[in-house]
Amino acid sequence: TGDVKEGAKIFIPGGGGGVGSIAIQIAKKMLKASHVCTTAGPGRGTEICIAAGADQVVNYREENFAEVLAGEEFDMIFDTMNQAPEMGKLLKKGGKIISISGTPTTEAIAKMIGAEPSLMVRMFMFMSRNRAAEKAAASAGGTWEYIFMHPNGSDLADIAAAIDKKDGIQAFIDTEASSLDDFQTAIDKLWSGRAKGKCVIKVCS
Repeated sequence: TGDVKEGAKIFIPGGGGGVGSIAIQIAKKMLKASHVCTTAGPGRGTEICIAAGADQVVNYREENFAEVLAGEEFDMIFDTMNQAPEMGKLLKKGGKIISISGTPTTEAIAKMIGAEPSLMVRMFMFMSRNRAAEKAAASAGGTWEYIFMHPNGSDLADIAAAIDKKDGIQAFIDTEASSLDDFQTAIDKLWSGRAKGKCVIKVCS
């Protein structure tokens, strides 16, 4: 996100989830985006998006975001739903689509492990590479990149500082498990892809 300038327009689909709700707040409070658009279902999902600071929420159950946002130009699109091929027409020239879902690229794996992957892994990555996403971004004069999510001390320190600030970043909780009986419920909700916010599991009292 180092290339994102203050005042940028950013599209973050899936804003009602655990990742999307945090991403909206990072875009507004840390990157100082002027306009953040997202997608969510009606009810709790939309409520979370608005509370997180989204300027526009597209109801994905009744509307197609590509049609609703036709003509818009976003400086950055944070693809949390593996929909990058559909997003090229929404990208501003020189903009970037960043994906965290779908099949990772060889470059993303190399960056994460700090070394070139094996030949077999490179071959598999080459065969399964999301060329549709690359083409969609390139057609708009932009770029597409896959980011392998992994802990980064510097980034986590910045986010921790943002959380500690008054009116800072907050986590929206969907499910909170405090016993082993609740553990599976929380995991099932997380993997369903329909959690509204974060699923929290307490491992100690």
